[in-house]
Amino acid sequence: LIIAYFVGRFVAELVTSILTSIGFNNIFSALGLRTPTRRVVIPQESTAPSVTTRTPSEIVGIIVLVGIMLFATLAAVNILNIPALTALVSGIVIVLGRILSGLVVFAVGLYLANLAFNIITSSGDRQARILGQIARIAIIALVSAMALQQIGVASDIVNLAFGLLLGAIAVAIALSFGLGTR
Repeated sequence: LIIAYFVGRFVAELVTSILTSIGFNNIFSALGLRTPTRRVVIPQESTAPSVTTRTPSEIVGIIVLVGIMLFATLAAVNILNIPALTALVSGIVIVLGRILSGLVVFAVGLYLANLAFNIITSSGDRQARILGQIARIAIIALVSAMALQQIGVASDIVNLAFGLLLGAIAVAIALSFGLGTR
């Protein structure tokens, strides 16, 4: 575990520096979100609190370090040959992997939703902003269902809810065209 910690720290710093150099810290603006900040009050002579934030590259570095430590813990517990503890740690690794993949799916979908909104609103039509918002909401709803499916949270409920929503929209469109032509 100690060796894995030092290797993890090295890899985390390497990943952080690589991501910083390629401009990964601008990910929030690319996704159309505000950059999160947290306020830490440091008691000194000045009365203004200082604002400290972790960059997205540092957060990814921390995630890499935690991942390396989890896999090292899994290997260490496997060496101890305690089946219950091995199953517990491997379950934690699997759940965290699913959550991470769900977050990646949601982030890509959020980027695509904002991209679609910007493309639609750049057309300059009178209704472009409304259509852009409708497209953004539809894409975010679809991606949310996909992310929940990826995480594995009540996949039957997600499938049923999404299917019922699409069915209700189809029935509403059919009724509107049917009554409109009459």
